[in-house]
Amino acid sequence: MANHSHFPDWTALVLGVSILVAWFFYNQNRKKPYANIPVLSSDRNEYLQDGRGLLERGKKFKSCFQVQTGTNFKIVVPNRFATELKNHQSLSFNDAHARDSFTSYPGLQPFREILENDTFIQEVVRKKLTGSLGLITTALVEETQLTYHDMFGESKEWQTRVIKSDIQDIIARLSSRVFLGHDLCRNRDWLDITKNYTLTSFQAISELRAHHSLVRPVMHWFSKNCTQARHYYKRAQALIKPVVDRRKAQIQTNSSGGEGSYKTSDAIGWMVECARGRNIDYAAAQLSFSLAAIHLSSETMTMCMLQLCDTPELIEPLREDCNRALDAKGWTKQALQDMKLLDSFMRECQRMRDLLATSMLRFVKAQVVLSDGTVIPKGSTLMVVNDWAHSSEHFPNADTFDMSRFVKLRERTGEENQHLFSTPSADQMGFGFGEHACPGRFFASNEIKIALCILLLEYDFEYVPGDDPPQDIKSEIVRLSDPGARMRIRKREGTS
Repeated sequence: MANHSHFPDWTALVLGVSILVAWFFYNQNRKKPYANIPVLSSDRNEYLQDGRGLLERGKKFKSCFQVQTGTNFKIVVPNRFATELKNHQSLSFNDAHARDSFTSYPGLQPFREILENDTFIQEVVRKKLTGSLGLITTALVEETQLTYHDMFGESKEWQTRVIKSDIQDIIARLSSRVFLGHDLCRNRDWLDITKNYTLTSFQAISELRAHHSLVRPVMHWFSKNCTQARHYYKRAQALIKPVVDRRKAQIQTNSSGGEGSYKTSDAIGWMVECARGRNIDYAAAQLSFSLAAIHLSSETMTMCMLQLCDTPELIEPLREDCNRALDAKGWTKQALQDMKLLDSFMRECQRMRDLLATSMLRFVKAQVVLSDGTVIPKGSTLMVVNDWAHSSEHFPNADTFDMSRFVKLRERTGEENQHLFSTPSADQMGFGFGEHACPGRFFASNEIKIALCILLLEYDFEYVPGDDPPQDIKSEIVRLSDPGARMRIRKREGTS
């Protein structure tokens, strides 16, 4: 009885110690602002709910300021410092993104693969993918035509479609043709995995950012998005492994037989060739390619389609631009380069409907001093605001969509090869800026051009009459196209 009488005291003691431990770890994990940098907001929810609006308010500061984000305080650097920071040796791309993308969590291995094997990914993309653009143009055209036939058919009657969902399917299939060749590019299981992993993984990361760091290690096991990301990753492993094993066997057989190296024209083969004994997670690497292609390319193409539906008077000049280039060069890499108006249109869409309000997310490994004397402390994280894209000081009449804006800029002496859709610049950082600019941007440019060009030439499309105007979704600093926006589409007269 005596022991039982002390039970409430032990309970109170354990509870009290638990509260103290929780309080200690909470304070240890609570992020504090950096010294000598003005704080715009310490409310993480303000950033999570309206990061773009928050950054707009930050323009009142003459130089840098900081905001509390879902993961930590970040120093927001004005656009004018982008050039001096773009290749700074004290700034780490990998460390910043590892912290923000939770790459140690199961199911998010593709994000880790991008960072931990970055030289491998860069080699595959820069040397193999970009170097093969001329060779894969025909394959992309063929796959686009087959995809449109399967998706839209040949009917001259209007049919109603959901724009974003269709474009995600289109980009998933086109990208898979190049990344996987004929083995899996039309495999419904792989297309389901590659599309849905992209959606759920980004949602999982966003969900993790919305929770306190103490909760995340437990919460992610019960999160629907995190669970689905793990599920899709395991399915990808099961599909990719047999393909990789076959490629390795083919290379070994040809090497043993003295027939020279086994040449391939898709990313599975390129990865096997570039691995050279490195421990590569091929499923994660393939999904990392899909992440970039589907997330960036499908959003960009969707924004282009929404713009065309908003301003249908742009369609005919773009058709003429495509026809002119194809009549002269056929379906070649050079013809795609000659579609200057289409390229300008795509870049203007990227400028007006930017996916991210900031770029150049970097972890500061050693103190950085900006040209105005501002000290960025070691251990901080910075990001450069991308507001020049919307500034009339840099782009006259910046609030007006001008399809030919960048064609005109390329007409200036010495700027003929500048202002391309695939060209990163300080005033337009849709593909990043500096040495970590998206290495797959040249492929993305060609892929979107082919998809848009064939759609323009072979189909009529418009908003569904009576539908409400699409509304972009904004969360944190991200702008996403309306997932419910619809169009109606039909095969054009005189096409077959």
